[in-house]
Amino acid sequence: MAMLLSRIQAQNEVWLRKMGKATRFRGVIFPVNPTALPTSVFVLPRLGLRTRSKEPVAARDLFRDPARRVMLVGDWELPLAGDDVISRCFVLFQMNRRVSWQRREETRHPVTNLPVATGSLVEKGPIWVSIESYTRGDNDAGLRVVTDRLRCITGSPIAVGDVVDGKTVKRINPALGVYIAEIE
Repeated sequence: MAMLLSRIQAQNEVWLRKMGKATRFRGVIFPVNPTALPTSVFVLPRLGLRTRSKEPVAARDLFRDPARRVMLVGDWELPLAGDDVISRCFVLFQMNRRVSWQRREETRHPVTNLPVATGSLVEKGPIWVSIESYTRGDNDAGLRVVTDRLRCITGSPIAVGDVVDGKTVKRINPALGVYIAEIE
């Protein structure tokens, strides 16, 4: 069984190259059943990546697929042959733009000597992101005001208070090995 699966995978593999590096790896990009991952994870079409078990690819890696789209790799292990590890599976996020990423300079509080982020914004990017609009629901149950929220998915280590594409990071949910943030 494992031999058959590895032969089928080898027939469908393409060579992919990480962005900014000369590292190449082999993999198969495939559509993911929409119910296989929670809808809160992302909105763009769901894609997966299957690689051989020893390929040099990990969560937060960026690469271009054969259609020249920028893809961010996220963790998503699915067992394919029980205990016999012939391949690894990852989830792919389509990056839709390269944007500015800024963080406030940290200064020391004169009394407590603790770091305080009150300095000016310093450019840390640009970074690749997928910014998607999603509706959070009623902001105030009494007023029934629906607010439109933005979700930012990136492999860069953003933090609450950072400014991404001119919007402030309000909340971060690290999931699948990447950073999924709510920005306003």
